[in-house]
Amino acid sequence: MKNWSLVADSQIVCYCRQINKGTIVEAVRNGCSTLAQIQDETQACTGNQCAELNPSGNCCSGDLLELLELHRDKTTDQEQCGCGCC
Repeated sequence: MKNWSLVADSQIVCYCRQINKGTIVEAVRNGCSTLAQIQDETQACTGNQCAELNPSGNCCSGDLLELLELHRDKTTDQEQCGCGCC
């Protein structure tokens, strides 16, 4: 796995759709908080050629989830939950 905090924004994350890290991070910072929302916003992880195009031979969903975890606003999560334990 990549250490996404060290990877340039220009690095491709979704090879099927040619979506880079910067696009994913921007979507998260603009409010996307689930894989489905990132898919809707960016079209990342909506292709079907992962094994052929991604050098890892894997779907980019795992990388998208890592970027989501790395860049989502934890304060917003607490406010949405309302429980205060998050």
